[in-house]
Parts: sequence; C-alpha cells; structure tokens
Amino acid sequence: MNYKITRETINSQLNSLESNKRFLINNVGIDVTRGGKFKVRPAEKTPSCVINKDGSFHDYGTGEHYKDIVSLLYDGYRAFDSLTDTMKWVCEELGIDWEVYYG
Repeated sequence: MNYKITRETINSQLNSLESNKRFLINNVGIDVTRGGKFKVRPAEKTPSCVINKDGSFHDYGTGEHYKDIVSLLYDGYRAFDSLTDTMKWVCEELGIDWEVYYG
C-alpha cells in the first residue's frame, strides 16, 4: 500500500475549510458551525475543534493539531482500529478507488 499517494489523493479532495466541513456533516454526521467549529468529544457542551482554511484541524481543547481528515479521525477521534481502516473508509466515502492504492 502506498500511504503517501493515498493521503495525497484524499487531501486533494479535502483541502479547504468548506470541503472538510461538508465531509464532516455529510459523511461523519458531525454538526459544524458556519465558522468551521465542531465538538470533538461527544460530552462537550461547546465546540472545541476548528477547521483551518487550509483544511487542517486544531483542537483548542487539547492543543492538538491534525494535518488532515485522516489524522483527525485516526489520531483524534480514534474512530478506527488502524490507519489502513481509516484511509479505506475515507476513500470509500469520497468515491476514491481504494483498490488502486491497496493492491
């Protein structure tokens, strides 16, 4: 598997505040404000994470910075057991042919 090329392909589609905002709302089910703020942890009463204009994320609750959606979902949310599972899911959600990179 070529992680670098797969990530570059993902990031070419999710490279802005707006594209990441749409992805989080439509594919992950996270409510994102107009300014790109959202709750990282379910028990939060106020948003603690923001999507930067370059498509990266900053969790100002912990001070963590995530360079892309893959690192947010894998390192931040711990939504998947492995980096491979995370990347595969994101590719499937974006309509990227996973087999091109996996094979």
